[in-house]
Amino acid sequence: MDIGRALTFFTEDERWIEKTAIGTGVLLISTLLSFILVGVVGFFIVMGYGIRLLQNVRDGVNPVLPEWDQWGDDLSRGFKLFVVQFIWALPIMLIILPVVIVSAIVGNAGGGDAEGFAALLALCATCISFIVAIAYTLIQPAVTIFFAENEQISDGLQIARIWDWTRAHIGEVVIVTVVYLVGSMIIATIGGIVGVILCGIGLLVTIPLAQLVIYYLQFHLFGQLAPAVAGGSSSMGINDPSGDDFTPPQIIS
Repeated sequence: MDIGRALTFFTEDERWIEKTAIGTGVLLISTLLSFILVGVVGFFIVMGYGIRLLQNVRDGVNPVLPEWDQWGDDLSRGFKLFVVQFIWALPIMLIILPVVIVSAIVGNAGGGDAEGFAALLALCATCISFIVAIAYTLIQPAVTIFFAENEQISDGLQIARIWDWTRAHIGEVVIVTVVYLVGSMIIATIGGIVGVILCGIGLLVTIPLAQLVIYYLQFHLFGQLAPAVAGGSSSMGINDPSGDDFTPPQIIS
C-alpha cells in the first residue's frame, strides 16, 4: 500500500491543476446550492468521478485522474453508489430512530424512574450504533470496490461476499480506513486554516478543494486495495469471497 502516492498521485498528471480546479468548482457550486437540494447533483457527479479514479488505479491506467468528460455517466454511477451506501446505513438509522422516539416519550412522562430508563435506552442505542458504525466503515472499501466492477447497485449489496472479503483482508482494510480517516482530518484542517489566513474569503476555495483531495485520497486507496486488472472485473481475488487469490499490497512505510 503506497500511502504517500495516494496523497500526491494527482500532481503527476500534466493537467492536474485544470482537473482539480474543475472538481473544486463542482463542489463549490454544489455546496452553495445544497440548501435547495440541487447541490446534491454535484456531489453525485464527484462520487461517480471517484469511481472512475478507483478503476484507473485498479487497472493501472495512466494518467490516473480521469477527464471531466462523462458528466451524465458520473451522475448516474455516483447516484447508484449513494443508494448502495444509504441502504448499508439503514441498520444504524433503524437502531437510533426507534430508541430516540421511545426515549423522548418516556422522558416526557416525567418521574425519576422514567428519566433513568430513557437515559439507559439512549446509552444502549449509542453503544450499539457505535459498533454498527465501525462495521459500516470497515466494509466501505469492499462495498465500493465491488460496486466499481459493473457499476450496478446489486454489486454493492452482496452481503456475504463483502463480509468474507473484508474479513479475509481485514489488515489492509484497517490500514486503509485509518489512513483515510486521519488523512481526511488533516486535509480538512489544513484547508480551513489556509482559508482563514486568506482573509476568510479563501474558505470558498479551500474547503471544496480539501473535500476533493479527500475524495482523491479515498478512491485511490480503495483502488490500491482492488486487484490490478486491465479491463475491469476479473476472476481474481475480488471475485473470490475467500480472497485466496488476492495478493495483498505491500505496505510502504
